[in-house]
Amino acid sequence: MNRFVMAAVLALMICPVGVTVAGGGGGVLVNTDARAIVSQQQQIRQQVLAGEGRFGDLDEADRRRLLSRQDKVLEMLDGKARSSELSQIDRIILFNSLEHISAIINDDEDGRMECERARPTGSNRTQWLCMTVAERRGLAETSQQGLQSLQSNTYRKSSQMRAPVPVGR
Repeated sequence: MNRFVMAAVLALMICPVGVTVAGGGGGVLVNTDARAIVSQQQQIRQQVLAGEGRFGDLDEADRRRLLSRQDKVLEMLDGKARSSELSQIDRIILFNSLEHISAIINDDEDGRMECERARPTGSNRTQWLCMTVAERRGLAETSQQGLQSLQSNTYRKSSQMRAPVPVGR
């Protein structure tokens, strides 16, 4: 099995997540079987702590980040049978934490999906907005380029508007 297929299988095993973006009550849906998520995270945790397999190559900072995210996931799901028992905000935190864990394990920070509650321009209704880290960076770069272009055009127009004032005749 090639490395890509193994990474994909591991990602599905680690983070069985379905994402929907909706303005209403939908939001982000995480696999509702909390026990399955806890079981997967505990298996991964054992391998990370033992430094087994692909986790032997994790540097100490990544190992600490992964374990910290797992602490959050395990704490949130403690005593829960289903993740749907969590509030909508907590389901988003759970989803984002599972995405962080997956990104650390797969060394794919750019592919990490992150969701947040946002208010679109011109609207008073908030929506869940989910994008990968790479998409967010691209959006920020495009916005920055647009702002710079606007500032540049404004400067050029103001310079052109200042015509020399004729001095006495």
